[in-house]
Amino acid sequence: MDRQRLISMMTGLLQATLDDQNEHGAVTATPSLPLVGENAAITSMRLVSFIADLETTLASDYGLNLTLVSEQALSRSKSPFRSVDALADYILELTGTADQAVSAA
Repeated sequence: MDRQRLISMMTGLLQATLDDQNEHGAVTATPSLPLVGENAAITSMRLVSFIADLETTLASDYGLNLTLVSEQALSRSKSPFRSVDALADYILELTGTADQAVSAA
């Protein structure tokens, strides 16, 4: 799986989530935008919705049936949900394509 294509898809989903949350479109989705923590751009409920949309898109468009929220994900010292960049790396790790994506970059 191509990391840039994955990030582009995820950024589009995040922008839709941001647009739903913010009526005036004040926030623009970027790969480094914080998704969790004190400076999170979206609420925790919107994060859950974003992750569900992402899992659905990964399954329907890429044939990847992944469960992103797991004990493995939640027990990491650095959350894979901190940004689109981090989440993309986590997805590539789960699919076993992380090394391929790094060597293709």
